[in-house]
Amino acid sequence: MGNSLKMARLDFFVMKSQLFTFLSLAPILLMFGLMGASAALMGIHAAWYTALLVACNIFAIQEKNGLDRLYGSVALKLEDIVLGRYVFMLLLYFASFIVAMAMHCGFALYRSHAPAAIDILLGLGISFLAFSTIVSMQTPLYFKMGFIKGRAWSMLPFFALMLMLLVPIAPHFVPALSSWTDAIERVQGNPPLLICLGLSAGCAMLLASYRLSVAAYRKRKRG
Repeated sequence: MGNSLKMARLDFFVMKSQLFTFLSLAPILLMFGLMGASAALMGIHAAWYTALLVACNIFAIQEKNGLDRLYGSVALKLEDIVLGRYVFMLLLYFASFIVAMAMHCGFALYRSHAPAAIDILLGLGISFLAFSTIVSMQTPLYFKMGFIKGRAWSMLPFFALMLMLLVPIAPHFVPALSSWTDAIERVQGNPPLLICLGLSAGCAMLLASYRLSVAAYRKRKRG
């Protein structure tokens, strides 16, 4: 784990000059905050925006500057390189989520509505699932193909996320799924269960994605 943290720190220094681009997240959160968006919606916007910027920038810089040679020179195992990349992305997600929740709480207090802890936790569960959906699909593609080839497929995770967000209303439009209505309503009406499902599903996807990324990167390195 120590070498993975070194890799995450290395990614931070590589991306240091690009981190100012995350400031562009603020106007988006500000707009939705003014509209009275929920904590979950604020978190989702922070999640997809972070995933988009991280995936594009870090892999683009890696390919443009030939950083694979740098990674080899610092005696990091392939597994440490991949795990460190996931740790780096997760840290940026949590940073953006904290900013989103701080803005949500600020707007809530401005409207004289005390922010509820369960709402913030629900925002964490749902936004973490959204972030994990995008990153777990994009990252193996970039490790396998590199940035230039992989970006042609990079929008697929966003379509998958949109489909996932449509699941709660799908039974209303697809009669064959009408049997799902009760189950979906029970989950939606139970925030603690929804939080647990979001966090556990997100962790499972990231674990599977990490293993795919290791296999893809190893195959790519072997040529």
